[in-house]
Amino acid sequence: MTELIPTSELPDSSDPDHLVKRSRGGFFLGAPVFLWMGLFFAIPYLLLFLQSFWEPTAFGVARDWSLDNYREVLGASQLAGDIYLPTLFKSIKIGAMVTAFSTALAFPLAYLLAFKVKRSRNRMLLYTLVVVPLWASYLLRAYAWKVILGQNGLFASMLSILGLENTFLSDLLYSEAAIVIAMTQIFTPFMVLTIYAVLERLPQNLIEASKDLGVGRLSTFRRVVLPLSLPGVVAGATFTMGLSSGDFVAPMLVGGESDVMIANQIYSQFGATNNWPLGSAIAFVLLAFVAILVWISTVAEKREQI
Repeated sequence: MTELIPTSELPDSSDPDHLVKRSRGGFFLGAPVFLWMGLFFAIPYLLLFLQSFWEPTAFGVARDWSLDNYREVLGASQLAGDIYLPTLFKSIKIGAMVTAFSTALAFPLAYLLAFKVKRSRNRMLLYTLVVVPLWASYLLRAYAWKVILGQNGLFASMLSILGLENTFLSDLLYSEAAIVIAMTQIFTPFMVLTIYAVLERLPQNLIEASKDLGVGRLSTFRRVVLPLSLPGVVAGATFTMGLSSGDFVAPMLVGGESDVMIANQIYSQFGATNNWPLGSAIAFVLLAFVAILVWISTVAEKREQI
């Protein structure tokens, strides 16, 4: 039998020495995490932010502080013209399309996993099929769509069988539609996992009570399941929107010359043109958009909880 410890021998939570020991223990446990975040996240971002106010030169960077890079990104500079801001808006539009299609595909699948698949073995099989694409390299999945949508790919062969080889569908590769298709397939598993995590925790007694009151399945879904699942939808949409708007691999592989996204502009500034200050400014404008997106989703989730 286990011996019970008298309450008198337990440490007093109001004891100052005990509080100091707990704070020291928490500090030592969290120190590696804070050190890692500081070295590989906070300091690089700080240096990148400072660099966005500097000026590029022929041989490097001059530490002359100005807002010229941000003026150029936002189209206020007379030298650059209106280039980067339309690209940012186009990236946001593509991200919104990817988010909408991913949500439309992910919600039924997550609902099926949470409520319709009763046997644990079948549920695990379906769950594994959702997760398996995440095991493959992101670059491999994006390149696979270049092969599928190519002139001799699987999609072209299907169009040939259906007699549609001379339609607009045969020119999907190197287009905005190809970018949306590729990124929708890439980010849909994240949406499924996020929504399924919320649906799985829904109180079953609410759904059973709705059925006992004679409410139909559609009304139960609309009045009970859908409102309670919105936090997962909002979280998944925020995640998908942020990643897809800042993606550059899929646009580079399956997009055309006119389908450049904002991340490709950042890559070009740090690579081909060697204009690191301007690339830093573009990156922080994109980061500001993602921060606003996260703030909006946080406010929306708090309202849903209220």
